[in-house]
Amino acid sequence: MAIKGKIGKSLIISIVGVILVILGVLWITVIFPALDKLPTDYERDYFFDCVYQEWNAATRTFDVIPAKMTRTQEAVGTEDGALLIREVRSVVNTDTGEVMPRYAEESILAVDRSTNEFVTEIDERGRWGYWGPPRPLEEGDTFDMWNPGALQTLEAIYVERVDFCVDSRCMDVFKYNLQGADIPIGVEPQSGGTLTFTADIELWVDPTSGTVVYQESDTSTSLETMGMTFPVQISHVQYADETREELMDIGESARTMLFWFKGMLPLILIIIGAVLVVGDVIIISIRRKPED
Repeated sequence: MAIKGKIGKSLIISIVGVILVILGVLWITVIFPALDKLPTDYERDYFFDCVYQEWNAATRTFDVIPAKMTRTQEAVGTEDGALLIREVRSVVNTDTGEVMPRYAEESILAVDRSTNEFVTEIDERGRWGYWGPPRPLEEGDTFDMWNPGALQTLEAIYVERVDFCVDSRCMDVFKYNLQGADIPIGVEPQSGGTLTFTADIELWVDPTSGTVVYQESDTSTSLETMGMTFPVQISHVQYADETREELMDIGESARTMLFWFKGMLPLILIIIGAVLVVGDVIIISIRRKPED
């Protein structure tokens, strides 16, 4: 009877082990994917240092304008699984303090909470491609990322794996390059000429979390009219220092969370569960020998 009682208790341990294994598998396949999404309370501010060059027809030279740009993003709801994000961009001339409304923009983005892709049929401007890099990324991966200046996606091409450093702090990241040349973006109202857009953009991306820890872009808008093409606006835009530091914090935090909650937690549950089941089977078989 004592042996049977011990076997009964041992069976409970086996059941617990099986439950832990099942929970670990469910965590990987169902629970974590359901949690690993853009939060419905998403909110973030980005700050950029900019230099704009604008063609001055009167002086026939470019006016150089140093500026600060702020891009705010805030979730405002969901629709059919897409997160709706209000994005507002504002630019201030740092020499004069004057707001530059010609660079201001506001729109509602519709982004898939799981994949970071635009939901084209819901997005108010019909955007497509990726809003932010997919994750995780492997060396050599490419992806199509929406560019607001080009009014289309540009292919993000893997360049190399590098250490991205701010002061003495470094992160292992993937460097990506996006380029586009002479992309038609509309018509200039006064001349009726075609406006074209050219871009050379570099992204430094944490491959685990998909966080863009730094971005730097050189773009130009040109006017094609009367058989001639000439630039009318040139810009250089990059993340400000405070944004680099904040995004490095976000990337490191996300990497840690993913390591423990996506990888280690289910693995630990499965290992403990398997050890309990296998150990219990061995113990039961040993305890049955005297009775036999």
